[in-house]
Amino acid sequence: MESNNDKSKISLNRKMRLWNRYRNYVIGLAVIVVLVVIFAIVLKNCGHKKNNDNNKETTAPVTTQEHSSKEQETSSVQTTQAATEATTKAAVGRSLKLSGTAEVQDNTSSDHYKNAMFIGDFVISGISGFGFASDSQVIASNSMTSDKLSGYMDEFVSNSPDSVYIMVGINDLNYGSRSVEDIYNYEKSFIEELKSKLPNTDVYVLSVLPISKRFESSSKVKQTNIDALNNMFSENASSLGITYIDVASAYKDGTGYFGSSYTDSGYNLKSGYYAFMLNGIAGVVK
Repeated sequence: MESNNDKSKISLNRKMRLWNRYRNYVIGLAVIVVLVVIFAIVLKNCGHKKNNDNNKETTAPVTTQEHSSKEQETSSVQTTQAATEATTKAAVGRSLKLSGTAEVQDNTSSDHYKNAMFIGDFVISGISGFGFASDSQVIASNSMTSDKLSGYMDEFVSNSPDSVYIMVGINDLNYGSRSVEDIYNYEKSFIEELKSKLPNTDVYVLSVLPISKRFESSSKVKQTNIDALNNMFSENASSLGITYIDVASAYKDGTGYFGSSYTDSGYNLKSGYYAFMLNGIAGVVK
C-alpha cells in the first residue's frame, strides 16, 4: 500500500516530466511575446517620428507662403507708393525763372536732356540745328503754331520721353487775328492730351522769347501780347499741372524788349546764347 509521500513524489515527477516535455514551447512562446511587445514599441516610436517629420514638412511651406505673401504685400505697397508719387509729381504745378542775365556759356547740361523732347517754332529748332540735341528729340518748324501741336502727339507717345519742353506762340501772334486766349487754349488742349497719354512725363512750358522794338514796328506781334501769354501760363501752372519757366526775362533789355546783342533779326536767338538757356533750365528744375 502506497503512502502519501509516495503519492506526492509520483505527482511531482509527473509535473517535472510535463515541464521537461513542454519547457521549450513555453520559453519559445515567452520569447515571441517579448519580441512582439518590443516590435510594437519600436513601430509606435517610428510612427511618432514620421508624424513629427510630416508636421515639419507641412509647416515649412506655410512659413514660406507667409513670407512670400508678406513680400508680395510689401512689393504691392511700394508699387502703389511709386505710382502715387509719380501721379502727384505730374499733378503739381509751379512757376520758375532763370536767374541772371544771358551770357555766352559752354553747354554743361547735355545729360539733363538725354530723354527729353522739345516742340516749338524757330527758336526751338535751333536746339537741334546748333547741335544741342539730336533731331529725333526736336519737333519744330519756322511756321509752328499752337493749333498744330496736337498733330505730333503720336511721336511723343511712341518715344515716351521723361520730359517735354514747349515754346510756341510768336507765329500765332503774327497772324494778327489770333488772340492770346486762343493761343493759350490751343496749347492747353495739347498739354491736357499729352498728360493724359503720358501721365509720368514732366511737361515744361517755356516762355516765348521777347522781340525787338524794331521788329515790333514791322510786324503784327506786340511785346505786350507776348508778356500776356507768358503771364497766363505762369498764373495757371498749378491748375495745368505743368512747370512754367520764365526764360524770356534773362534776354530782355532795360526797356522790356529783346536785347540787341542776343538776336540778329529781332525775334530769333543767336547760337551763342542757347547754352545759357539750356543750362539755366536744367539748373532751376532740379
